[in-house]
Amino acid sequence: MKMVLALLSCMGWIHLSAYDANHLKTLLEEKECIGCDLRGADLQDIDFSGCDLSKSNFSGANVSRSIFVMADLNDANLSDANATESVFWKGTMQHADLTRIHAQGASFKGTRLDGSNLSFADLRGTKSWKANFTNAFFRQTDFTDAELGDAKFIHNDLRSSKFSRALLWKTHFSDVMMTKAQCAHAKKEEALLDSNVMCH
Repeated sequence: MKMVLALLSCMGWIHLSAYDANHLKTLLEEKECIGCDLRGADLQDIDFSGCDLSKSNFSGANVSRSIFVMADLNDANLSDANATESVFWKGTMQHADLTRIHAQGASFKGTRLDGSNLSFADLRGTKSWKANFTNAFFRQTDFTDAELGDAKFIHNDLRSSKFSRALLWKTHFSDVMMTKAQCAHAKKEEALLDSNVMCH
């Protein structure tokens, strides 16, 4: 039984522990919490603009409709978090764990996502104008209906990701791997593809 629970925990299917109550109190009172344990916390509809939340663990938390304008979420863990319609405008989420994040309709305009892991992320209908995805990791990421105008994709493998009906006007692709269909869509959308883009 212990082996089964350990396996399920490692695979992200269950959460064996909850957030730290003192960390949550600090966050809500001071709107700042570095390296805090906020797993599974209900943080929806809260304004965290300009807050330093770096290295904090929000996995499985509900941050839907919350505002993180110019907030520091570098090295934070938002895996499995509910970030539906949240606003991360001009924030920093470098090297963040965003695997399986549910962020339909969220805004990442001007956000730095360099080196972040966006595997299995649900980014349908997101607005990510001028977002920076340099060295970000993608696996079956869903950008369906997303607005990615003037965003940067540099050093990425995008072949397993979905870009159906995504707006890619002036989106910059450099040193990335894409499918032939993705390349065709990007060119139709007037994206900027460098000569080192590989279309397979």
